[in-house]
Amino acid sequence: CESDATAITFDDIPSADPAEAELPTNYAGLSWTNGYYINISTYPNSGYRYAVASGIYIGWSKGPLIMQTLSASSTMTFVSCVMAAGWSNSIQVNITGYYSNTQLYTATYSLNMYTQTSVVLNWTEINEIIFTPSGSGYPDFGMDNLCIIF
Repeated sequence: CESDATAITFDDIPSADPAEAELPTNYAGLSWTNGYYINISTYPNSGYRYAVASGIYIGWSKGPLIMQTLSASSTMTFVSCVMAAGWSNSIQVNITGYYSNTQLYTATYSLNMYTQTSVVLNWTEINEIIFTPSGSGYPDFGMDNLCIIF
């Protein structure tokens, strides 16, 4: 992450379950809906191990995953993250950035189980990000090292 960005690594969750659990509603300065975390050793044959960039935990969802600033009037810049598919090759994740329910940005990434995908967006002045997966099989995806500027 850039020096002025916060790295969300999922490795500092208070009283983290050693395997997997739902993300706290308020974590790392954001509100999370449909978000989970997992120790990558829990499912060693999954693609989650390719989503990790640091530590042993990643965030995951089968979507839609919603991240919001804690105050509706606050904004953030979504700089980047790394992602991988959890269980199926060739899934797509549509990422949409909003400010006050107005869509400002959108991008779609194709994810595979055995490849880490670097997502670099640099979306500014947003207060909500929605990750919506689609594709055949299980649309679960993992992510790590989200770089956010508040």
